Amino acid sequence: MDNQKKTMMDRVTEFTNKISGPLARFANTDIISSVVAGLVAVTPIIMIGSIFLILYVLGSPDVGTSGKPLIGFLAPLAGKFAWMNSLTMNMMSLYCSIAIPYNYAQKKKMNTLTCSLLGLATFLIFTINGYDEAGGISVTSFSASGLFVCIITSIVGVQILKFFLDKNITIKMPDSVPPNIGNAFGALLPFATIFGIAWLIRTIMNFDMVAWLNTLLEPIITSSDSLWMAMLVTFICLLLWSVGLHGDNMFIALFTPFGLTWVNQNASALADGVSNYDLPNILAGLGNTGLIRLTIWTAAVWPLLFLMITSKRKQFKTIGLTALAPGIFTIVEPVIYGLPIALNPYLMVPFILSGTISTGVGYLLMSTSFFGKFYAVVPWATPPFLLGPLGTGDMKTALIPFLSFAIGLVIYVPFWKVYNQSLDAIEQQEVEEAPSVEMIQGNEA
Repeated sequence: MDNQKKTMMDRVTEFTNKISGPLARFANTDIISSVVAGLVAVTPIIMIGSIFLILYVLGSPDVGTSGKPLIGFLAPLAGKFAWMNSLTMNMMSLYCSIAIPYNYAQKKKMNTLTCSLLGLATFLIFTINGYDEAGGISVTSFSASGLFVCIITSIVGVQILKFFLDKNITIKMPDSVPPNIGNAFGALLPFATIFGIAWLIRTIMNFDMVAWLNTLLEPIITSSDSLWMAMLVTFICLLLWSVGLHGDNMFIALFTPFGLTWVNQNASALADGVSNYDLPNILAGLGNTGLIRLTIWTAAVWPLLFLMITSKRKQFKTIGLTALAPGIFTIVEPVIYGLPIALNPYLMVPFILSGTISTGVGYLLMSTSFFGKFYAVVPWATPPFLLGPLGTGDMKTALIPFLSFAIGLVIYVPFWKVYNQSLDAIEQQEVEEAPSVEMIQGNEA
């Protein structure tokens, strides 16, 4: 039996190592890591915008069917709250056009300020759609709709600049000129080339890259918000964690652009009067917050915390009590590495199954009109029973983490019993062997 379990663990470990290698290399490439770092850098802006959106929901009589605001004294400020959301969350691509080239420049050991300015200006040239009737510049592409164009212009712009610098195709100033002035003049030729290409494509050819790319990616983005995708993402994430690899950073973070696009679409729909129960995207916020955060750790870790705290084994009780506070805030490393779950043949299977199944159940629940959908980005370490109400405006979503906990507990209990029995057998064997050792030592004396 032990050999069979060991073989099963070895097979799981071998399979996970096969997929973790390529995933790790992909996630650690300069481009992907720079994009993820750039998105992380603008997360505080998005979260603050989400707070103002929540305040708008609480104070606007247009949200819901009652015709009255949930909190009356906020009603006079509802429109002002919406403007703050527009200047933060609805301009995430504009901020990313600075943050992504900054991080990519760091990877390429280039001047970060120069690359940030280049990324911002190139993005503006590519996305400005002319002037509106009031004489202002249209900024519709500054939201998540322009995110993929922002990523492309940021990376390609820095690469073109690096090509010019590597080939010394720059205006060279005398040595007596201060370095900052020399760098500014040295960037003239690459800047002019990049801006010229962007202007030619957007203005002369009248090619709207944002609209074209969104049309091209729409089937992919739409089909990605599905039950099977939610369960597959959770399964691979937990599979990586089960062998000691950080599944969130290695895998889930790759879906951040999709998650931010979805949450922005939900926020825009909410501002247009759509009920939070009828918003279009269920996996909104994937990568930062959202449905999977409601279910994954409440099913995969919280049941173990309960079983450890109620265990008769002193070491389990100690680990459980120590890890309880971090676990409530979904900081799960103390359990995964302290129990451990990682590479534990008795707990790996329920660990993966519990989170995957509960995510599927959660998706089915949130796909109904009974639960609200995420329209705000809430910090990832928010306790799940608060994460749902804050991110969706629906108090009923607080029930989903507890349902996930119950699902996880049912799955864990039989495996936990077998695990404890195996420990009992090891302890019994040690007790039986102890007298034999003392007898041998006495005979030698």
